[in-house]
Amino acid sequence: MSASFTIDAETLFRILSAHNLRILDVRTRDAYERAHIVDAVNLPVRELDDALQLDNGLTVAHQVLGGAEIQEKLRDCGINNSTRVVIYDDGGSYLAARAWWLLEYYGHRRVQVLDGGLHVWRDLIGIVTREEPAVERGEFTAYPDERRRADFAYVLTALDSPSVDLFNVLPPEQFAYGAIPGSRNLPYLETFANERFPLQRSPEELRRLFQEYGITDRVDAVFYCGAGYAAAQVYFAARCAGLTRVRVYDGSLDEWQKRGGAVVPGGTVER
Repeated sequence: MSASFTIDAETLFRILSAHNLRILDVRTRDAYERAHIVDAVNLPVRELDDALQLDNGLTVAHQVLGGAEIQEKLRDCGINNSTRVVIYDDGGSYLAARAWWLLEYYGHRRVQVLDGGLHVWRDLIGIVTREEPAVERGEFTAYPDERRRADFAYVLTALDSPSVDLFNVLPPEQFAYGAIPGSRNLPYLETFANERFPLQRSPEELRRLFQEYGITDRVDAVFYCGAGYAAAQVYFAARCAGLTRVRVYDGSLDEWQKRGGAVVPGGTVER
């Protein structure tokens, strides 16, 4: 089951002409125009962000768009609820994972990430284009699943909850500088296979990784970073490992600090 969340380049090449397939290139418009996979539609993941205005006058820049706006953007890409969607970025990044999390959050159940992204596609397949496909408008309907997302109130409550674990997914040096109290460090780069970079670790390797960090489905695991992007990569890896009780704190440290939340070096809390 979990392995179906990724697709390799050879398999995608074999199904390029399949009915009801939509390939999403979530890189920037400039990168897409230089070269992309045949029949891929461009939907820069940054365009799926919304700005949240706080009562204190500060702005949280990277919040997921609301359901109505997401519906329109996905429909413009020719996506229905039954469409098989394959998402890619350059590879070794977290842009595709962010888009994958967003689609799962809004109820799409047939979404995969191209393992290794365009980097591996170029290496193994080599066929790219600058032509944009004609797309018939889709009819996607969003059904938000709030079990997939954590907000400020949820994280604040989680600080004293034995049923929720918080994980900062930034590099160790950034985690050491400051983290939400009580959180632990799980660097997102650990979800990639270093010897085969930028491919992701296999589901079996990911299961072992999360077990090493004590992440199971007995409690909720909330992943956060600076703005909710790297956190989505660890969320995606957790889903590939078969875990279900996982969430992304969309606002992450940006929102946490702008709302007055404290950060402590390495997440350490004196008891």
